[in-house]
Amino acid sequence: MSAAGTLARFSRDFGVPFLLGRRCVIADPLGRPGFTAIQHGLSVDVPLQEACDAQFTDAALWCDVTPAPFDHDAATLLYAAHDLFATTHPQATSFYARSHLFAKAATQAVDNLPRTFDPGRLLTRHLVVRRFFKTTRTDVHVKWWTGSESFYGTEPSRRLVAMPGLRRVQQQRLTQPMWRLAIAGGDEELRMARQALMVAMLDASPLSRLLLAGDPVQKNLGFSLLLPWKHNGKKASPLDVLEDKRLARMVSDAMLHDGLDVGGAALALALLQGLREGTSPAVLRRAAELCTHLALVACYVEGEAPGSRESRPLVAFADGDPAALNEASRVYWAVVGATLALGRTGALDVPIDDLPSTTRPVLQRLQRRLEHKRILAVSEPLLRELGRRLPRPATGAALPTPTPSSVTADSEPLVVAARDAEADANTDTDTRPEAHPPPS
Repeated sequence: MSAAGTLARFSRDFGVPFLLGRRCVIADPLGRPGFTAIQHGLSVDVPLQEACDAQFTDAALWCDVTPAPFDHDAATLLYAAHDLFATTHPQATSFYARSHLFAKAATQAVDNLPRTFDPGRLLTRHLVVRRFFKTTRTDVHVKWWTGSESFYGTEPSRRLVAMPGLRRVQQQRLTQPMWRLAIAGGDEELRMARQALMVAMLDASPLSRLLLAGDPVQKNLGFSLLLPWKHNGKKASPLDVLEDKRLARMVSDAMLHDGLDVGGAALALALLQGLREGTSPAVLRRAAELCTHLALVACYVEGEAPGSRESRPLVAFADGDPAALNEASRVYWAVVGATLALGRTGALDVPIDDLPSTTRPVLQRLQRRLEHKRILAVSEPLLRELGRRLPRPATGAALPTPTPSSVTADSEPLVVAARDAEADANTDTDTRPEAHPPPS
């Protein structure tokens, strides 16, 4: 097929519906020739360009950053997503003799993307990567009195399911995210190649790494406070995206919308792992401060708009039994308690000033709950380790030895940046395109 034909097919069947959250159709892998056609034709194909422009409108709903143009970065990630989906069909190894090579070629293309923390490019990459990890496929398994057949991403014909009572027709539908199918299906060599490609896509999009911290995908692929590349001579971290205040606000809103017990807990577990692995103090500091910032903003939201979605995990912790918490949530609240204590020493950036009067009772409830013995059992060792690892205050004075219980209800309240109490407009799960490989 010519380059023009490849681009037209890609735009019609995958590119446009994928970006707009509609039903996609996956055919043969594109390979290197198809990747070249997409790179050169992304701004030429009118429907594809309009679909890319629509992403600017989508991004404006939940971030003040203007995405970078959809050019080389977007073309590479779209190509990678298409070819990974193409290799997830159960008969991929029958269609293509060495299908894992398509995934490896896409991984190399993603690894060749420039390593950057430019806000516009980070947002553009995230707009594609988030779609990838939200894509699902619905398989239909049909049984009748004389046989059975499976349809992967397609619907069975009406003739096949006709007269269900007489022919004893049974249908079983199963909808799964494509990333899960990529991890579980195929031979080991193909599974490893697909997994490497997904990790490469996350590493190329640090914003996606951070926003998907608590998502099941990173529980399977792994989440770390460090990236496998350097930026400005230092080991890069997904938390470096917080250098831009607009992205920091977006991350905070998204994590609160998903729940403190999701993203915050995953971040706290990564902090604990970072302490074991000797992660740099700057990264540990930022992780601890982000965990505490989320808790304090939740206090602010509960004070201003009681019962809001963002503050429900906070209220459940403050009013519930800490013994019923899972391990991840217990570690998260222990990090918050340790950070509040270190903030009073100057070791961490938790400035003390006036909070709105409506927030003080909520903060006091949180502080009292942080003194529970099950939380102290985790926060006290964590406090000692963070106090040892983090730099001393600029004055050169030795840090006192605080305990989480020293942050009492009579302590001065902590300042947080004001934010809207409304839920974040980011609704990734509202529209999930379904990938549909060719029927077997």
